[in-house]
Amino acid sequence: MNMHRLRTNKGQRYLWAFLLAFPALVGLVLFHYWPIYETARISLNDYNLFTREMEWVGLEHYQTALADNALQQSAVTTIKFFALQVPLQMLLALGLALLVKQPGRGVSILRTVILLPAVTSMVVASTVWGMMYHPSNGLINSILQSIGLPAQPFLTSPNQALPSIAVITIWKEVGLYMLFFLAGLMNISNEYYDAAKVDGANSWQILRHITIPLLRRTTLFVLITSTVSAFKVFVPIKILTAGGPLNSTRVIVLYLFDLAFKFNRFGYATAVGVLLALTLLIISIIQNRMSQEQ
Repeated sequence: MNMHRLRTNKGQRYLWAFLLAFPALVGLVLFHYWPIYETARISLNDYNLFTREMEWVGLEHYQTALADNALQQSAVTTIKFFALQVPLQMLLALGLALLVKQPGRGVSILRTVILLPAVTSMVVASTVWGMMYHPSNGLINSILQSIGLPAQPFLTSPNQALPSIAVITIWKEVGLYMLFFLAGLMNISNEYYDAAKVDGANSWQILRHITIPLLRRTTLFVLITSTVSAFKVFVPIKILTAGGPLNSTRVIVLYLFDLAFKFNRFGYATAVGVLLALTLLIISIIQNRMSQEQ
């Protein structure tokens, strides 16, 4: 009798758990798994966005992507952007986290100031930075000329456009990653630092042998997150350069966008998106494995 009642109570608990989780499961299926399925399906078809006609082509889009010089060039540009943004952004985020961790006057105000760009719309930030980058009337060139330096072309130069976009994204996102590093620093026990100071370790030795190793998980999280963000960059480039000048800022997501909505090659654009997602997944796995082996 007691065994039967126990099984009944257990079944009721499972039923209530399922009913409580059901809305979240529905949302997960509708807004996560179903879009993944649709993306994979469309990538195997030649889809016309305007007429909604769909024709099966199999792996033809993926074969086209392997021989697409424009896609390869946009991939190279995306990797360059990653190299310009992610290492510097992580170093700045860690440095700022170490700075605002120290107690003192105005630290809370400084944290707020650093975090403000992170909650600013990227559209607004890109527009303001675009005005500051203006080659003749921009604030930055006015400052450069006032101290005797020549004005710079910035967004109108094939050599300076991509680094200029990287500066905007670093300014926008560094506060968020600083917050992650700050949370990691707060979880490190002061006992490690006290023991190191008793042993005569200086600030650099403490940072190198205690802080950085104990921040490994946080660093991995920031690295993967910032890598995905760098490979998905779109808004500032679309607003400020539209891929120019001379395609020097045409990254993969912008190329994908143009394929879908400018050239109506929606099926091929979807296949490019699938390849980008798989690439990011592989990069994340490699970064995770490398971190675990250290």
